Amino acid sequence: MKKKKHHKKSISRKLRDESNIFFSRYENNVTRSSFIRNYAKFIEYCRKEHNCKTKEECKEQIFKYIDYLKEKGYTASTIHTYIAPVGLYHGVSLTEMNLPKRHNADNIRSRKKKKYRASADTRNPLYSRTVDFQKRVGIRRNELKNLRNNDFGYDESGYPCVIVRKGKGGKETYQRVLPSDIDFVKSFFDGSSNILFSADEMNNDIDYHHIRAEQAVRAYNYYTERLKNEPEYRKQLEQEIEKRWKLKNIDKKTKKSKPFDKKEIRGQYHIRGKNKELAKKKELPLVYDKLALMAVSIFNLSHWRVDVTVSNYLLAVK
Repeated sequence: MKKKKHHKKSISRKLRDESNIFFSRYENNVTRSSFIRNYAKFIEYCRKEHNCKTKEECKEQIFKYIDYLKEKGYTASTIHTYIAPVGLYHGVSLTEMNLPKRHNADNIRSRKKKKYRASADTRNPLYSRTVDFQKRVGIRRNELKNLRNNDFGYDESGYPCVIVRKGKGGKETYQRVLPSDIDFVKSFFDGSSNILFSADEMNNDIDYHHIRAEQAVRAYNYYTERLKNEPEYRKQLEQEIEKRWKLKNIDKKTKKSKPFDKKEIRGQYHIRGKNKELAKKKELPLVYDKLALMAVSIFNLSHWRVDVTVSNYLLAVK
């Protein structure tokens, strides 16, 4: 009886298998899939351009790969996306790489006009429930798709929220609902564990990110209006932000909340560089209240970046 031949895996196959295991630690499907897909492109480059045979040989080509991506004409944002999993897998910090600087003003997401498609029409009755809901909540497409009928609740300060069980990075987040929208949003939830929006309702090309940006502007206007008209609200909002910080930013070693820098929520945020040019072109404000920005970032966008709130959301409309 003939013995079964065992074929040795190629370095491409071996690296793909090993890297897939490495990236499987990321719970978020979108993040994990992106890392796996983009690292595979790096392996292919190493094999074709440099005939690499080992993981160590591939690591030596990282800086040449960056130059290769630049020569291909990719944007700074795309290069960062392609190189992120490469740096993670090979233990090379992005700060060590000669990466092109990203300018959020160059980001065309939700800003570029597209040809008409029925599947992207927000007025299409088939998608009206998702659009009407998104206009008052403003979450990510994948989060919208995975909502269930029992994902309405209250956050640590008692505010009505849409609960995102697995948001970006696999984290549970609480998306606050503005007071004027509470009854409308609450009417979508019947308390069951059924999916909130059907597959047919979500099978579209609607730019939910743009609607999310519009909702961020609404939220910013809500906070600034209250800060302007209610003298005590500034202190209250600061306390709510610190409370969320202590709840969500825990040091893994000490098991205590990390220190919070109050400079992040005090004073004004001034737009600079290309974003300033973009704001002037759109006739949008050049100065924002940092406390209101952070409130939008945390409670309505579920991240902690005021710069991203301005550049990717407040400047993405109009």
